[in-house]
Amino acid sequence: MKSKDIKIRKAKHSDIVAIAKIKVMGWKTAYKGIIDDKYLNSMSLSDQINNYKNVYSLNTVFVAETENEIVGFCRFYDYDNAVYEDEKIDCEIREIYVRPNMKRMGIGSHLFKHTYLYLKQKGKKKLYVGCFKENVSAICFYEKMGGVSTDENTLNIAGINYQIKSFIYQLI
Repeated sequence: MKSKDIKIRKAKHSDIVAIAKIKVMGWKTAYKGIIDDKYLNSMSLSDQINNYKNVYSLNTVFVAETENEIVGFCRFYDYDNAVYEDEKIDCEIREIYVRPNMKRMGIGSHLFKHTYLYLKQKGKKKLYVGCFKENVSAICFYEKMGGVSTDENTLNIAGINYQIKSFIYQLI
């Protein structure tokens, strides 16, 4: 796939089902062997659709399209006030997923770069990204995108603590 074939745009309400499908597929494939199988098996499309309709703002979601089909998305936070100990962190990539059968085609890189530039143009200073410590392919991706590994912390999902590796990107 050529980079000119990938179009990045703001998400629309009509994209929610496609975004939710990609997230559920992404979790069930990328986190197999990392996240408890019971939790992965319990993930439902309807719950994710509900989250994107009622909890998350589509104003902070970009989608990647090719041949008029959504093949990936990136959801980010644009903070007015710091929410981390490092007070200079003022934005975060919360989710970035590509259809499992379309990974390693440059889609994730396009989504990341588009989001990075968008946040930089808004005057943001420091971008945070976290991923599961055992997700080696994500760690390689974030390093390739120029992230500097910082601290490690934990994330509790359904009563189980998972190690999170953090990356920081300077936007100024």
